Amino acid sequence: MRILLTRIRIGVDVPSYSYRTYVPFTEISLERQALISMHSDYGHGAGLLARLPDVIAPMAHLEAASGLDKHNVAKAIDGVADRLAAVLLGAAFPEMTERILPFRLDVASVPPNARRFGRSENLAGRYEMLVQARDSLTAASLGFRLETDR
Repeated sequence: MRILLTRIRIGVDVPSYSYRTYVPFTEISLERQALISMHSDYGHGAGLLARLPDVIAPMAHLEAASGLDKHNVAKAIDGVADRLAAVLLGAAFPEMTERILPFRLDVASVPPNARRFGRSENLAGRYEMLVQARDSLTAASLGFRLETDR
């Protein structure tokens, strides 16, 4: 599965960065694509992209009707996706050493904006497996590797 990893500077005085992960729609099934309501190219010009929580979520969650139960499960999925994103982003950007993906991260070294693609095992619908492995997740255990620069 191909994954886009990004680093974008968002702060001026204290250099702050936004780190994000996305999966191209071409990497997920048509059934999953149809159930993902929030998708865009997010300004990256890489075609339609899905957020990581929508990729790892069980299909039953994506198909469920809106409500408090779905909201509570979504919060749990977001937490696992933030842990997964931190692991993957740390493999691409060495300064990203947080255990859980922060909303913004102050980075003293002032790296440039960047986007990198990587590949991992298929993560679609793998929420249950990721929950069980959450504390021991590593880029290697996910079969993650960065694509070579072009």
